[in-house]
Amino acid sequence: MVALDPFGRLSYSKDGEIGFTEERPVMVSRAIDPQFNSAIIGNSASMPLMPQNLSRLTGQRFVSLSISGTRAPASIAAMTFFLAHHEDARIVVVALLPEVWCDASFDEPRPFPFWLYSSLPRYLWGLSVDTSFEMFKTIFKGRRAAKVDGYRPYIAADGYHGFIGPFEQASYSDINFVRSRLDGGVRPEKSTNPSGSFPVLQRLINFIESPSSAFFVILWTPRYVSYTPAPGSDAEATDRGCKSKLAQAASPLPNVRVLDWSEADRPENNDAANFFDPIHYRRPYAARIESDVAEAIPTALKGP
Repeated sequence: MVALDPFGRLSYSKDGEIGFTEERPVMVSRAIDPQFNSAIIGNSASMPLMPQNLSRLTGQRFVSLSISGTRAPASIAAMTFFLAHHEDARIVVVALLPEVWCDASFDEPRPFPFWLYSSLPRYLWGLSVDTSFEMFKTIFKGRRAAKVDGYRPYIAADGYHGFIGPFEQASYSDINFVRSRLDGGVRPEKSTNPSGSFPVLQRLINFIESPSSAFFVILWTPRYVSYTPAPGSDAEATDRGCKSKLAQAASPLPNVRVLDWSEADRPENNDAANFFDPIHYRRPYAARIESDVAEAIPTALKGP
C-alpha cells in the first residue's frame, strides 16, 4: 500500500494516479505539491475562490485546500500540513465563516482523516490500520477511470472544484426562487457563544502569532443579510466581539491582514443574485473578493 501511495502523500503518485475523488483524502496530494507556494484554506465558504485567479493577480502559485463540510480543526490541520511541506510559502488565505470560528467548541463533527495531514510515522500507522480489500478496489477503480478519454477530475490539479449537488439544479438559476428562499430567513438574535470567550479563534491567533515566512490574509467570508446577526442583539455582540479579538491580535503583526466581507451593510450581501444560499456565494462575487485579497498583499510579496 505504501508503494501504491493511494493518497499521493509520499509524492510517488501523480494526480491522475490517485484512486480517490473525495476532497478529504485528495487534498493531501495538493497540499504537498511543490509547484505551489501559496494556499487558500477553508471549507465550502471558500470554494468559489479560484487559485488560478489569485495566482494571476499576485504572481504567486496558489492551490485551493477548500474542503466542504469541515470546521476549524480541519482547516488548521490543512494549513499546518501545507506550511510544513512548503518552506518557501508566500501567501496563505484563511477563510473564516463567523459561525464556525466564533463558536465555543473546537470540534470536527464530520469524520476527517487527521492522520493523513500529520507526521510521516502517524501517516504510515494510519495507512496500515485503514488498508483493506475495499481500499484496493477503490484505488484501482479510480485509476482506471482516470485513463478513460475525456476524463475530467472533479478536483483540478490546483485544488479548485465547484459546487455540486442541489446548487446544480435549474431552480438555483432562477434568482426569484433563490431570493424567496433567502428573504424567508430571520436574522439570528440569540448568541451561540454568550461567554465572550473565543477558544476556536484563539487557536488561529496562536498560529499566526508564531514566526512564519508566509503572509496571512484572514478573510471573513460573505453572508446574505438574512443570515447576519440582528442589530442590537446578543448574536451581534458576539459577532463583533469575536471579530474585534482577531483585529486586535492581527494589528501588530506585519505579516497579517484581516478582510471582512461578512457584514450586513455590504451592498453585495443584500443582493440575492450573489448567493445560492445564506453562506454560499457565486463566482462573480468571488472575483471581487479575489481582487480585494490581491490588494491586501504588499507589493514586495507579489511575483513579476
